[in-house]
Order: sequence, then C-alpha cells, then structure tokens
Amino acid sequence: MNYHYHVTVTAQDASHALAETRGHQLTLNVKKGAGEAGFNAAETLLAALGACILTNVNAIGAKMRLRIDAARMEFEAERRDEPPALTAIRYRLIVQSQEPREKLEELHALCLKWGTVTNTIINGLAPQGELVIETF
Repeated sequence: MNYHYHVTVTAQDASHALAETRGHQLTLNVKKGAGEAGFNAAETLLAALGACILTNVNAIGAKMRLRIDAARMEFEAERRDEPPALTAIRYRLIVQSQEPREKLEELHALCLKWGTVTNTIINGLAPQGELVIETF
C-alpha cells in the first residue's frame, strides 16, 4: 500500500512560516540566524526523524509485546556553511524498560529498518520540484 502525504508551508512574515496538514499546524522559523520564531529547517528534520523512530518504538514495540515505560530521542547535528548541509547526525534513543537488552536492541534495529523518514535519509532521496509564479 502506498500513502500520499500533503503538507503546505506558507510564509507568514520575514521570520515565521506555518506548516499545515490534516488540520494540524506547526510554526517554523524561516529567518536565517534566528531561532525565536520556532524550529528552523534543520531542527524540523531532526524532529521528524525523532517522530519517525518513536512512532516505530510504539508500533513495533507493541507487536513485539514489549513494555516501554518511556522513550525519548536526543539529537546532535553538525552543519557546514558552503554549501549548507548537515554533515553528521548523532542520536540517542533513551528508553525506560525492564525488557531484556537484546530485545530492546532488536527493537532499535527494526525501528530504523521500518522508518519512512529514516529510510528517506539513509537512501538520500533527492526532492523533485518546480517553480510556480502566480501573478496578481
């Protein structure tokens, strides 16, 4: 089964953009060098990666009948300026659980294998797009 995503991101002013999908909204920072307006693009990417992995902790953990009392992701990333890109992403998946370590390690591996965002990053998908100019 294929799933289609649709997200709209609209500039609100020089600092803010609003991302919208399925009736939900997320305010984003779009002013270079400032973070007061919300997550910047790189932080949003890291948050998406974290949401992807935690989604799988919940779903795959339930299929494996594992009890996970709490889970969180912590990220560190390095960025170069020219051309701008993230050059390293490091994370920690921190779980509170009494389950055996080997079961939790298996869960971790499966979360990476079956993640939409993880696979997109690992496989280096190149976005395809076009410029549309609207006239008044």
